[in-house]
Amino acid sequence: MSKVVKIVALVAIAAAIVVFAAPIAGAIAGLGAGIASSAAIAAVTSAVIGVGLSIGLSAVSSLFRKAPSLSNSLADRLSASINPTAPRKIVFGKTAAGNDLRFYEFYGKKKDRYAQVIALASHRLNAVNSFYTEEELTWSNGSLLLHGDGITSIRAVTEGKAGQGFALASGSYWNASATFTGCAYLAIDWKFDSKAWPSGIPSKLTTLVEGCPVYDPRLDSTNGGSGPHRITDQSTWEYRRDGIELGRNPALCLLTYVIGWKINGKAMWGMGIPSNRINFDNFRTYANVCEERVLLQTGATTQRYYCDGIFSTSDSHESVISAVTAAMGSCKFTDVGGLYGMVGGYDDTLGPKQNFNADDLVGGTGAPAPYSWVPAGPSRETYNIARGRFADPSQQFQLADWGAIETDPLPDGIDRTLSLDFGCVSSAEQCQRIAKQFLMREAKTPGFFSATFGPRAFAVQVGSLVSLSLPAQGWNRKLFRVQEQKEVHDMLYQMTLREESSEVYAWDREEKPLPSTIRPPGYDASMTVSVEGLSATSTAYTGVGG
Repeated sequence: MSKVVKIVALVAIAAAIVVFAAPIAGAIAGLGAGIASSAAIAAVTSAVIGVGLSIGLSAVSSLFRKAPSLSNSLADRLSASINPTAPRKIVFGKTAAGNDLRFYEFYGKKKDRYAQVIALASHRLNAVNSFYTEEELTWSNGSLLLHGDGITSIRAVTEGKAGQGFALASGSYWNASATFTGCAYLAIDWKFDSKAWPSGIPSKLTTLVEGCPVYDPRLDSTNGGSGPHRITDQSTWEYRRDGIELGRNPALCLLTYVIGWKINGKAMWGMGIPSNRINFDNFRTYANVCEERVLLQTGATTQRYYCDGIFSTSDSHESVISAVTAAMGSCKFTDVGGLYGMVGGYDDTLGPKQNFNADDLVGGTGAPAPYSWVPAGPSRETYNIARGRFADPSQQFQLADWGAIETDPLPDGIDRTLSLDFGCVSSAEQCQRIAKQFLMREAKTPGFFSATFGPRAFAVQVGSLVSLSLPAQGWNRKLFRVQEQKEVHDMLYQMTLREESSEVYAWDREEKPLPSTIRPPGYDASMTVSVEGLSATSTAYTGVGG
């Protein structure tokens, strides 16, 4: 802790009491006759100021660095499963959907037919694009391409609706009244044929879809935008508009999850937050940020952030939020003043700032104001290498390595690796660019400043940019971002600030080649290997008889 500088005033702070006389006097009214003494005032005020000064390194990861968890649904969807209690699936963006077997029936005179209903998502899908058996593209856009001798039909339903049911198999069980209301599903009719399926009907089935339509406040003329979207009418929500895939925009995916999804008027998934608790201006800003074009190594451009992921109703809100915000770099979901929004994730360091100086710290004339300054965390919690996994579209959305990003060596010369798995990112290049933000924040902005601020701190909130001039540290408008804020008394705010720098967001053109895919080919019994490179030699041995 040699790098930790702590200055705590233990003397009277009469000057501060002049400014904050009313609230503090009320707090110490119980001290009786001693209330007028500067020592008593100092003692109580120090107690107020001390709230949160020991936050220290426990707050380091609460705003910016986070290790997003991976939903179990990423693995569950790789093979069809018969689980009556499987949780409902939520699909955002362009990815592989759920694979939950909800109905099956053996039928036919010889019981040589087999029907399945596979649940893809517990909401409307924009499209069901293709279906794979094992590694083979079998069905696409309504047409059966392979295995006509083993599959009678495949029917894709993007949203089950009353009055639109159909009979399947014998029709005795799944009939026209079975609509799977509000859910997307596949109905498959298989043939048991040893020639078509020598190893039996495959269990590895993959369905590629365009996921949930999302609500976009930019397109709602009743909510500060311009267009037909309505927050209370899911039928107006869209996946694609004017060539832009709104359903792959992480900010809009998160907003849709915050609002929640209903079937027949009943909440099915999401947080169900009322509209008066959502900062729609904030989500509009982030939706625009996600759609900005950035450069690639090739000189082409791509959208800054995409979201392609799958979750289930068994995943916690925290897990879903963490995964989606991780697709927007060092972004964090916040609840500030009762309004949900986001901070971080893009370079806004040239934007407006609240300027603070030593006079804003609660302290006394002639005595240093109390504060805590931690220039850097423990060495074991700093990293210069990042690597991890993502759901790779080229490998049927199995988890694969997205590569590695390195920054300058650490001061102690020991390389430390940060593991970052991105369940909602389907581009290795985007994973690398986001990982660069995490590492650059570690390298360029490791410092935390904690103190109790006066009334002017009312003008800022979590995520706000501030500058701080503090002669004792040699700072002249040093740039910070508000990490935590708590009103500890009337107009007295305990705040933790973290260093900020535009260098954190300078990550364009960071892509590196992917690691080699180590994947043996499938076994082929007819394959032979020709013998090559042999040579013949002879050696004479003399026997015992000469």
